[in-house]
Amino acid sequence: MRGRARRGLAMASLIAVLSCRESAGLHGEGAPASNAGAPPAEAGANTGNKPGNKPGTPHAPRGPVSEAEALKPRPDLPPAERALVVIGAVPAQLGQAGQAGQPAHPGEERWIDAEAAEAAGYTLVDLSDDWTPYIFAEQTGPDGQPLPNRYRRIFVGLANDQLDEDGEPLPPGSKNYLELYGIFPSLSVLRARFLDDEQHPCQDQESADALDAVETVTYVAPADLKKDERHLARLRLELEDARKKAHAATLDDLASKQPAYAAKVKLIEKRAAEKPAMTAVEKRLTCEGLLGTSARTSHHQAGIYDDAMRIAVRRFQQKHMLYEANFLRRKTVDALSRSLLDNDYDALVRALRERVVSAAEILEDGSTSKVRNLVDEYTKVALEQLGLSDGPAALAFFKRHDKNELKTLRVAVKLPPRPDYYAPDMDLSIVVDRGDVWYEVPFDDKGHYKPQTRKKYPSLTLYSKVGGKQVALARWRTTIGGWRADQASNGYEYFRYKGSDIGPRVIRHIVSGPVWIAPTSTPIRSLVKGKLVNGKWMGVVNYDELGPGYLSAYGLIAGYFVVPGQNGRNDFDNGVRAHGSSDYLSIYSANGYSHGCHRLPNHLAIRLYSFILRHRHMKVAGDQPMGFTRQFLWKNTVYEMKIPSRGYLYEMDPPVPVNVLEGNIMGDVKKPILDYVPEPWNKYPPGPPPAAPTTGDKAGGGSCCGD
Repeated sequence: MRGRARRGLAMASLIAVLSCRESAGLHGEGAPASNAGAPPAEAGANTGNKPGNKPGTPHAPRGPVSEAEALKPRPDLPPAERALVVIGAVPAQLGQAGQAGQPAHPGEERWIDAEAAEAAGYTLVDLSDDWTPYIFAEQTGPDGQPLPNRYRRIFVGLANDQLDEDGEPLPPGSKNYLELYGIFPSLSVLRARFLDDEQHPCQDQESADALDAVETVTYVAPADLKKDERHLARLRLELEDARKKAHAATLDDLASKQPAYAAKVKLIEKRAAEKPAMTAVEKRLTCEGLLGTSARTSHHQAGIYDDAMRIAVRRFQQKHMLYEANFLRRKTVDALSRSLLDNDYDALVRALRERVVSAAEILEDGSTSKVRNLVDEYTKVALEQLGLSDGPAALAFFKRHDKNELKTLRVAVKLPPRPDYYAPDMDLSIVVDRGDVWYEVPFDDKGHYKPQTRKKYPSLTLYSKVGGKQVALARWRTTIGGWRADQASNGYEYFRYKGSDIGPRVIRHIVSGPVWIAPTSTPIRSLVKGKLVNGKWMGVVNYDELGPGYLSAYGLIAGYFVVPGQNGRNDFDNGVRAHGSSDYLSIYSANGYSHGCHRLPNHLAIRLYSFILRHRHMKVAGDQPMGFTRQFLWKNTVYEMKIPSRGYLYEMDPPVPVNVLEGNIMGDVKKPILDYVPEPWNKYPPGPPPAAPTTGDKAGGGSCCGD
């Protein structure tokens, strides 16, 4: 039983989520280092496009300004020149045991001159509706001319619940819950959510008690319901008979007298508690508009975890950024038991965190032990200074600021100094540790799965050389390649080991809004999807996977691993990338593998490459036209694939060093199997399989990432 401490835990995690500087979306080439914690003399030391300037407009640095001067009220300034500061905000203080604490004080909100605030050492955090992370920033070329990013418009539309994944208008009333894909809702979207949820709280005591009584809700497939009911009925009869024989008053007494029955008693009690919990889940999902409101969720059968319920739970998990499979597991049940206002507050914190991380140009998040957790540290400071201590405070904030104000809102906060190793050009490098690696085929000749246990999972670490030593800034779970289905030249599918290359590499190119050019070995079935077009369901080219877009194989951003060319030769590209992924659960799964690429949680991939671009010398090459076309046949229909651009290119100069470690080779097979392996459940023509390709497809996806 979780008890009533959830809200306090949520508050603690919330007060640790922001950090700040100016809008990432309005920098030019050679982005300046962050102002976070910089003294006034340093604050204006760099040039670039500041908020309010058009791309390519030079920004003249302003001299030092006193804090008193910077904080003078300037409500007369236009939105592009002002920022909101909160003076005197005090977070709530816990009292001594048995005594009341100190309530929060919201402080005084004041519009001030944004440029003066920066000159006085404040960091500007862009909370406007058209904010994007740095990878989709409005950039300029060496001649000062704009270099538009074609995906920026779609990113902003998705964040504001205006566009769908194809860039088409979102149907009225539809919502984009895309945090797990790296796209956080705008503050205008969150404001509407707060105000609506205040009117429809979706919570009652009976449901709250039912959810508090369970940690999880057991999944029973609809086809197995009768079998499961018979099993539980037999178990109840067995326990009742044992209770009578033992002269026990209750089943708990039976478990105490005869511990051999304890596990069975616990199971019966758990399953009994799950029934009212399931009812509470259905009620909550229906109230939130996630169950019974669409064609895919309208045929739910009460009390059964059917496909409609699974889809509704997945939408709930995406709304609240829960990395869990689509079942009623601990994190999901915990979120369902919390009030809408508390969940909305957590969503606000998550959205603000990304804005602050971008504004402060930081990365360190506590995933390594040798450096400060700047993400949590700056988050706490920003939340306290803005007076956003909890859900009611956030709701009051949104009531004070209408949607028109939020369209252009920036806030000014005073952040602690960043570490001394920060600089515009940092000596950064990446190490990928492949962890435990299995080369053996994961099934026997009868098709039975053979477990391949891993104790050490793959990781990606970003290092900075500081005083001659490598300091780990951040370390995250990632993926490596494994056994995947692959279409051979004879048109049949086989299994093929798609490994992750080892040894030194570099990242010379970083691409935002990348596309994946499916190699000929990609199963044709994955290149087609069903879609409702003009009221008719039909097959269309699956651009979701090809990109650009959050559902693509590469997610929203990718760094290309290559072996540098020697003696005037071109780089060798075997198709391996480190990138985001639409298959976000695979990154934390015990059985999660890629086709050779290194997947990262989408928001962390965005943070990583935004950080690298802002702390290494680079050139903005901009949009890369390609005009790729391909025709293919699927189920007697010819489809034509058209990809006009490869994505938006940043060139690292010099490139970022990468080293991929071999890892621990498990099992008896110590070298990768290079041949196709027939799938035991498939039938093939006579003779051996065709020869497998020896390298990746250099035109795009290559040997990996067709995920």
